[in-house]
Amino acid sequence: MKLETKQKTLIEQSVSIKSLNIKNYLLIKRIADIGMSLFVLFFSLPLMAILAVLIKLESKGPIFYTQTRVGKNGKLFNVYKLRTMYTGTEAEGGGARTLERDPRITRIGNLIRKSSFDEFPQFINILKGEMSYIGPRPLSLEEHNLLLEGFKNDEKSIPRGVFHKVTPGLTGWTLLHKREQITYKNRFMLNAQYEDNISLGFDLKIFYLTFKKYMFTNLCVIGLFLAALSTGVYFLIF
Repeated sequence: MKLETKQKTLIEQSVSIKSLNIKNYLLIKRIADIGMSLFVLFFSLPLMAILAVLIKLESKGPIFYTQTRVGKNGKLFNVYKLRTMYTGTEAEGGGARTLERDPRITRIGNLIRKSSFDEFPQFINILKGEMSYIGPRPLSLEEHNLLLEGFKNDEKSIPRGVFHKVTPGLTGWTLLHKREQITYKNRFMLNAQYEDNISLGFDLKIFYLTFKKYMFTNLCVIGLFLAALSTGVYFLIF
């Protein structure tokens, strides 16, 4: 009886420690998200101003594009992106998913997408707490509903990784596995894999691999930022 009581106590202590570790992890992650969002949004303003002008010069329509996404525990939110498509063409072509050489995408939009600059406004979502820098990529409401309808018609259970148990992210484990080229099955499997193994160590690994994979993009961001900053300083002085 005493042995059973001791085992029960050890299990309760283990659960308590795990719960405390997760709380500490979430707190540290939120602080990091706020700090990074403020830094990126402030220093990317000159770059965003240049891209805004180029977007407006090439095609009519708003500078920013908003889309309803499905977040943590099915909560809906509007994600912000720089517009990269011609206005009114969202439902054409590949619909919810973009195609290679998609005719809906503008010339400057194609450049923006390749450099991932269109994702920068999502740091507003991160600052608001709707997203995190690292986490599973949120599906659009349209894509999400189509998938649920498909599971229902095929009489299949909804796989883990469709509904997010954690805050969705700008980058993540799925993105590093070419999210636009993998099947939905593998995408959901990677989402579940991340959610089952959340930790600062795993996030740091994803952060490093993301920087390594998109190093050229990061260098472009730094270069364009310095160019925009230099231009601004020049006009202020002269």
